[in-house]
Amino acid sequence: MTSKQSLQNEDLVSIIIINFNGGDYILDCVKSVFKTINCNYEVILIDNNSTDNSSNLCKKYFDQIQLFQSDKNLGMAARNIGLDNVIGNFTVFLDADTVVPPNWLSVLLSSHKQHGPGLYQGKLLKKDNPEIIESCGDMSNVFGTGFARGRGEKDINNFATFQKITFTVGACTFGLTTIFKKIGHVDESDLFFLMLDDLDYGWRAWMLGIPSFYEPKCIIHHVGSPILKWSSKKFFYMERNRWICLLTLYSRKTFIKILPILLIYDLGISLFLISKGFPFVKIHSFFSVIKMYSKINTRHKTLSKTRIMSDKEIIHNFADQIDVPPNLMMKKSSSFLNLIVNKLSKKTKKIILDS
Repeated sequence: MTSKQSLQNEDLVSIIIINFNGGDYILDCVKSVFKTINCNYEVILIDNNSTDNSSNLCKKYFDQIQLFQSDKNLGMAARNIGLDNVIGNFTVFLDADTVVPPNWLSVLLSSHKQHGPGLYQGKLLKKDNPEIIESCGDMSNVFGTGFARGRGEKDINNFATFQKITFTVGACTFGLTTIFKKIGHVDESDLFFLMLDDLDYGWRAWMLGIPSFYEPKCIIHHVGSPILKWSSKKFFYMERNRWICLLTLYSRKTFIKILPILLIYDLGISLFLISKGFPFVKIHSFFSVIKMYSKINTRHKTLSKTRIMSDKEIIHNFADQIDVPPNLMMKKSSSFLNLIVNKLSKKTKKIILDS
């Protein structure tokens, strides 16, 4: 916890939490955060125009919280309020539906000291069933499909190795404040109001030469999409925002070269969504992207001016498969899917590398 003396500590960590009608989730989260040991920290809570008074309740219990009230729901961009007000040498994005153990920050600080600057995430386990994995490092393939390694699997310590990943999960992203400042704000337009904001942020980091890491010794308990669950709305945002990533983060040269294979891949996505009872998601997401294209094109031009790493360098950090949660696809079907995805991915990577 912070004090006038501890605020001078170079290891001070600023914890940024967004709350939107979090109810008991946010209260449980904050309670666990204030049990953190062996670390100096401040807690910045941004209320996204909630109606359930949960943020005020957190402030009542823990007066040390810096509470910022937004007069509208800013989505994930509300984190920028926190970024503009942090004083710590380190920053953490933490979701309101997480619960952390007392040593979580000391583990991340130790890992950072050992491995150097970058974005870090820990091992996320289900809050209501800690034997089940939520994320052991988030990955993306070259087609922009992000996934959490091991999600839905039993935690048998088969993801026990520290390693580079494609991007860190938004539920808990840690790093030097200077790194966050270098990457910049979470997108403040309506392009990433929900879903894949973390993939976008991690991909933008790679464009600047900033890696992402998975630290398995840091354990976080996470509910995961307590509001949306698996729904047409969630799939809509996932598909729409996947295309926004492709159109803004790849160079135009790369995008045009991989477009034919990308369309084949998208046909498979469409068939998958139809099989799950969401036949119109792809159509809605397509027209939404068309409607937003002016903003997308402007964003692409802006990001292209600051990038340091090329697509050829970045794709080495992309996976050639997808970990589909067991509740979405049977194991045999998932294996067959990955045979196809693997071939398409390797062919696409070769096209990018040869261009």
